Order: sequence, then C-alpha cells, then structure tokens
Amino acid sequence: MEHNFTVEEVNLICIYAGEIRGEVIEDIERALPYLDDTDMAELSNRIIEKLRNMTDEEFERLELIEAD
Repeated sequence: MEHNFTVEEVNLICIYAGEIRGEVIEDIERALPYLDDTDMAELSNRIIEKLRNMTDEEFERLELIEAD
C-alpha cells in the first residue's frame, strides 16, 4: 500500500524522531491536547490516521528526511 506523506507531514514525523510507528503515534497523540493551532491539530490527526493505516514494515521502509 502506498502512503504519500506531504513535506509538512514528514517534517512533523521527524520532530518526533521515532523509529517505531506506534511510538510516533503515541507521541503525537500526547501532544494533541496542547496544540492551540487548529491547522497543526489537523495535520497531526492526518498523520496519525496515515500511520495507523500502514504496517510497521511499511513505516520502517519510509525515508524520513526533514526538509529545510
């Protein structure tokens, strides 16, 4: 299955720097209550949904390189 992440989504995943898909999901979920910016909350929820819809093996194959 193909999971296309936007540059913004990849950058946010890189901030959490998790190597395990479940940990990244948990870390983003923990941050959600503290997000005052609705755009960031929407972005975070979109990432969580994409991560939940992929396998650990697919996550491990992702090339997560933070953009400048």
